[in-house]
Amino acid sequence: MMLRQIWAITRNELKLAAQAPAQWALVVLTPIIFIAVMGAVFGATGTPTVAVYLVDEDGGRVSRQIISALRDEPTLAIDRLESRADADSKVGAGERMAAIILPPGLSEAVVTPEGGEIEIIIDPAREQSAGIVLGVVQAATAPMLIDAEVTRGVRTAFATPPDNLGLDAADLDDAGLDMATVEKFLTAAIKGVVASQVQDAIDAPLVRIDPQPATDDTPQRAPTIFDYLVPGYSVFFAFFLMGMMAEVVLNERVSGTLRRLFTLPLGRVGYLAGKTIPYSLMAMLQVVIVLGASSLLFAYDLGGDLLALGLMIAATGLAIGGVSILVAVLIRTEGQANSIPTLITLVTAAISGAMFPSIRVPALEVFTPQYWAIQGFLKLTALGGTLDDVLLNLGILAGMGLLGLGIAAWRFRYS
Repeated sequence: MMLRQIWAITRNELKLAAQAPAQWALVVLTPIIFIAVMGAVFGATGTPTVAVYLVDEDGGRVSRQIISALRDEPTLAIDRLESRADADSKVGAGERMAAIILPPGLSEAVVTPEGGEIEIIIDPAREQSAGIVLGVVQAATAPMLIDAEVTRGVRTAFATPPDNLGLDAADLDDAGLDMATVEKFLTAAIKGVVASQVQDAIDAPLVRIDPQPATDDTPQRAPTIFDYLVPGYSVFFAFFLMGMMAEVVLNERVSGTLRRLFTLPLGRVGYLAGKTIPYSLMAMLQVVIVLGASSLLFAYDLGGDLLALGLMIAATGLAIGGVSILVAVLIRTEGQANSIPTLITLVTAAISGAMFPSIRVPALEVFTPQYWAIQGFLKLTALGGTLDDVLLNLGILAGMGLLGLGIAAWRFRYS
């Protein structure tokens, strides 16, 4: 009897959900759009990168060296543009975080006493991220800046009269040398010594770094930005189902439907299970759609253990359903239904890294289902894991779902 009642509630909820396509667009289409946009902004391969525009207005030797160094920087994705105006327009429109401008005369300016400068145009909406681009540019250009500093130092020294340098102009003339020749010779010699010392320091540093793997498992490949974004945004937006469930439960409580339901031989566990199951199934379907679309659109690797992947999707859906029903039964007013689920979704996404892999709170992330879901999917995809590698993730997610359902049954009131 109870199973039939649970199935009746489940079927009714699924029918109601099918009649709300706009809500489904939020939880299914929105994460795919976010994944595409964030992937374009931060680069599609390797570790998470910063994608920027670059305009070379100088065209000199130093600018070519800078461009080469920036292209070799693994955390930077360069897209060349022809004009500063084009770069300014595109950055202002939010197409890239920043644009690096190598202004005219840069190659000559860097060896003058005044020095030169590289300009960086920053998207006003992401001004706080300017330090990321600035740090990457400074690190990439450090070697050539040393070279320019040597040239500038020698030129400054030879700008003084020869006798102030301990050189006798007459002796130099008798030897068939002029100051320009001596300057050129000393510049080359000093650069050679500096380059040699820098290379020695790189090859045999006084303080060595010996990286040690955290485990004996070796990743199949370096995770891409999509390995983080796809599960992160999928779980992030699936939690918006919490708001839909809260509205349904509140409406049934306010309208008196709950009171009428409990005149039937239906216990609170049966009612709550009938509400939890359909939303868990909807969350699983959302994850399946987003992962499948990402595999086709962004070459997202689904891994080699489809059984483990299916169990991860099921456990994630159970966790979303259990946490959602707990929040739904605690909500008492329309204002709470409109704000609390969204607030919980956003806060837990920020804590867990679901918004972006570098945004997280390590001390608190382990208490969120998003964290365990994202890490589980990452183990199965980028790290090539199997079912054994995600047993802990599966257990914690299932436990969170069942714990949420249990507390909801304890705290449930039909009026």
